[in-house]
Amino acid sequence: MRRIRAVVRGTAVALLLGLVAACAPLPSGGGQAAGPSGPADPNAIFGWAHIVGLSRFDPHRATSSYDNTFLFLTYDRLVHVDKDLNPVPGLATSWRFSPDGRALDLQLREGVTFHDGTPFDAAAVKANIERAKTVEGSSVRNELASVQSVDVTGPLAVRLTLSTPNAALPLILSDRAGAMVSPAAFDDPDLDQAPVGAGMFRVASYQPQAKIEYRRVDGYWDPAAVQVAGVDMYVYVDPTTRLNALRTGKIDGSIISAEQVPEAEAAGLRLERGRSNNFYFFHPNRSRSEFGKLEVRQALAHAINRKAIVDSVFRGYATVSEQPLPGWSFAHNPDLPPEPHPYAPERARQLLAQAGLPNGFAFEALVPSSPDSIRIAEAVQADLAAVGVRMSTRVMEGQQLTDVFFARKEGDLLMGSGGGRADPAQMTALRYLPTGFNNPGGTSTATIERLQQEALATTDQAQRAEIFRRMMQEVSDQVLDGVLFYPESPVATTSQVIGFDPALSDRPEFRGVSKAAAS
Repeated sequence: MRRIRAVVRGTAVALLLGLVAACAPLPSGGGQAAGPSGPADPNAIFGWAHIVGLSRFDPHRATSSYDNTFLFLTYDRLVHVDKDLNPVPGLATSWRFSPDGRALDLQLREGVTFHDGTPFDAAAVKANIERAKTVEGSSVRNELASVQSVDVTGPLAVRLTLSTPNAALPLILSDRAGAMVSPAAFDDPDLDQAPVGAGMFRVASYQPQAKIEYRRVDGYWDPAAVQVAGVDMYVYVDPTTRLNALRTGKIDGSIISAEQVPEAEAAGLRLERGRSNNFYFFHPNRSRSEFGKLEVRQALAHAINRKAIVDSVFRGYATVSEQPLPGWSFAHNPDLPPEPHPYAPERARQLLAQAGLPNGFAFEALVPSSPDSIRIAEAVQADLAAVGVRMSTRVMEGQQLTDVFFARKEGDLLMGSGGGRADPAQMTALRYLPTGFNNPGGTSTATIERLQQEALATTDQAQRAEIFRRMMQEVSDQVLDGVLFYPESPVATTSQVIGFDPALSDRPEFRGVSKAAAS
C-alpha cells in the first residue's frame, strides 16, 4: 500500500493561488497560433496522446468510459452522437420505437463489412447484442437488460423486443453496448489484443499501455470522416511528456495541464478549452467502511474544499459541482446549488459525532497514478485529516482501477474521473441502481429506482428532464456520490491540425480530423 503525503496548506497554496491570477482562462475555441496554411495531406498520420491506457480491446467487456477513444476508432457503433450528445445515424440509418415503447426497430446500413470480410447485417447485430448481454465479464449487460430478444426482420432490419420501455436505448447503442464486433472473432482468444470491427481504422500494431497504431480502412461508409492515413495513439500519463511530444512534433494533439498553458502558447501551439461530461469524484462503496451512514457521507462532502482544489491543481480550468450531470445537459437540475454541501469542516465534525464517530475513522482509497489525480488525492487526504478521517491510499494504473474497484470490489472508495455517458439514464443506472456495474456495494434508494423506471418509460425530453431533476435531488440528499468538479482541460494541437473538435475532450473520436501538408 502506498500512502500519499499530505498537502501542505498555507504558503504553498497561497503561491499556487497567485499563479491562478496570472493565468488567464482560455476562451472557448480560442487559440494563439495561426491556422494551417496548406491543403490537407491524405497520407498524414495523426498523433494523439491519451492520459490513460486501454483496459481491453473487447468493447463488451471494457470497463472504462476512457476506453471509448481507443475502441471507437476501430469498432463502429449502431448509433453515433453529435457534439451535444444527440443520437445520429451510424451503422443504423434509422430507428423507431413501437407505440407502446416495448420494441425498437432499427434499419441498418447497406454494404458494410467487418475488417475480416464478414458482412455486417441483421444477423451480425443480433449476434452482437446477444453476446454483449451474455459474455462472461460483460460490463454492458445491465445496460441491455431491458432487451428481451433480438429478432431479424429483414436482411438489414432488426427488432429489439423489450421487457420494459427504455427511452435511453438509442444512446446506449451509441456507446460500448452498440459497438459491433465481427461475429467470426467472438471466440478468438486474441480479441483483447487484435480487435476486429467495422470502424474507420484497423489496428496495425498494439503495445499495451504504450502505443496503438491505427491505419485507414478503404471503403468506410463515411469517407468524410477519414481524412488521414492513420492515427497513432500514445499513452502518456505524465503531462510533461505530453507537452514535450507536442513541441517536438511527435504528436499533433493532447490534453495538457492548466499550468502548462503559458509554455504551450510560447511554443506556438493552438489551445482550446475542453468540455466534458466526465467528472472528478471520490466514489464510496456504500457497503464498506462507514459509508453506509448518511451522516458520514455528508461529513465527507462538507470536509472537502473543492474550490481550493480547482484553483490549485487545475488553475481554474474546471467547474465546481456536486451534481453528476454537467450544466449543459438537459437533465441537469438548475435548482441545486453547485455545492449543496459547502466546505464546512466544523459541520463535518458534528456529523461524524452524530454518526457515533467523534474520533473519525480510517478507510482505503484507490487512486490513479496520474500526477493530477495524485495531487487531488493529496488535497482530499489533507482535508479529511483535518476533521479526523484517515484516508490511506493504494495508487494504481488507471486502467486497473475500474477492474479492482467495480469488478473485484476491492477498496473502500475510488478517487478518479469518469461517469459521463451518452444518455443520463446510463450514468444513473451504472452508479445508483442496485445492479449497476459502478455500484459495487449494490445499495440504492426506493426513490432512485422508481425515478429510473420513469425516466426510461417516456421518450418525451421535457418529461425526462423533470424526472432527472428529481433524481439529482435524491442523489444530493442521500449523498450517493462524491462529485468534486468538471474539468475543462486545455486541449493543445499543433498549427498543422485541421478539423479537430474538442467537444468531449477526454473522449475524442477524430472524425474528419486532418493535417496540412508540409510546405
